[in-house]
Amino acid sequence: MKKNNLLYIVFTSILLISIVTGCNKLNETAYSAPTPDNFFGSQADVAAALVGMYRPLQACCNSYEQAGTFILNSASDEGTSSNPSFGQIYDNLTYTPAAPDIAGEWSACYQSISGANFVLDNEAKVTALDASSNQSYTKAVLAEARFVRAVNYFQLVQMFGAVPLRVTQAKTQGDVDIPRSPTDSVYAQIITDFQDAEANLPATCPAGKPTKWAASAFLAKVYLTKGDYPNALTEATNVVNNGPYSLQPKFEQVFDVNNKNNSEVIFAIQYIRKDQFGSRIGYLVMGADDNFNGGSSGGWELTNMEKGQYKIYNPSDDRINTTFTNPAPNQVIYHAGKWRDTLGVSVDGQGNDFIVYRYADLKLILAETENEVNGPTPIAYANINAIRNRALLPDLTPGLTKDQFRDSVLFERNLELNFEEVRWFDLKRTGKLKSTLVADGKIWDDRFYLFPIPQSEIDASTQLKQNPGY
Repeated sequence: MKKNNLLYIVFTSILLISIVTGCNKLNETAYSAPTPDNFFGSQADVAAALVGMYRPLQACCNSYEQAGTFILNSASDEGTSSNPSFGQIYDNLTYTPAAPDIAGEWSACYQSISGANFVLDNEAKVTALDASSNQSYTKAVLAEARFVRAVNYFQLVQMFGAVPLRVTQAKTQGDVDIPRSPTDSVYAQIITDFQDAEANLPATCPAGKPTKWAASAFLAKVYLTKGDYPNALTEATNVVNNGPYSLQPKFEQVFDVNNKNNSEVIFAIQYIRKDQFGSRIGYLVMGADDNFNGGSSGGWELTNMEKGQYKIYNPSDDRINTTFTNPAPNQVIYHAGKWRDTLGVSVDGQGNDFIVYRYADLKLILAETENEVNGPTPIAYANINAIRNRALLPDLTPGLTKDQFRDSVLFERNLELNFEEVRWFDLKRTGKLKSTLVADGKIWDDRFYLFPIPQSEIDASTQLKQNPGY
């Protein structure tokens, strides 16, 4: 068997830590270094371990962000591609368990989970460094690890369904080869972790760190995904009414590389404008004629926006010029424009963060869940109209039925969150994935409700079973 390195090495003075990855590969060697005996000797060690949880999400190739760009955008009705090695197989729904992006998404999430478990497994060492009278330091450290773990499992369970649920580090070969846990068990762990984060994270944090409000916002989305509208409404209402977030005055300001971590950002994968430490999403989605990089001109256009996406926007919609780099009728190819950095220093040196979750998304969740629980009330209208008005659109038509309002929210989410790796999840949870993709001209099979478990994981395991149809 091919031997893979189970250690995900995190370099530089920022990290300086090796962590055991969580990949479920039987043919990987399991390691236990660093151990509680030689790490967590200072709060600086703890800080390094916490940062190490995020590095797999930031990695340039087949990472949480990059793989998701190819998979989730192209497999919905938002994205397309003429490149057979990248987005095209997802656009055509011809991807297989051997697709490298699917393996990359799985691997990045489990590496990050392992980083979180590394922190949580060393709770006693963290506690020994806590000089506070109420253990607020320890609680915040552990809560951050649980938050990151929950974010990853939420991504995995939505994409793959039942997945191996590991809440401690894999230290032996037996720990690596475990079966898939039922989706209900995975969701229960996600909710438990976010609830802990909600209770123990601080209300404010340095840029890039999660807060208690971010945990509450994620709980709203988790409950929404599960169809638990009352709990989703409670969490969303609490954050909107009491939290620190607000809409940026203009849509373009949300994605301005010089306005990162603004009032609308709930959680983002952080990048800096430095080679090997920046984002490359601009190169992935922009066209050869798009001038967005000070060092060169043009992207790789590995995944593009479907022509039909331009047509759904009202010409007066202020979001068009940010959502598209070439917003004009009858373009041959449309390119996504939310990630531009004219001072980027290299392919992997763009300064754009990838916003995983933002306040406009939450406002639309509040509108949706208010409608599901109480109908299209003034509260529901106020929250969707806040999004529309910022885009220079009039208020939504008054007097809609519950069903009409529900459809209006889904449509508004498409307009607002286009190409942000949200649409596929929205279509799936609302029961519209099949009908939307068939209307988009795709050949449907029910196996497409889930993505396949990576073939490398199946081959290396004695317990993993593939999703039906793959």
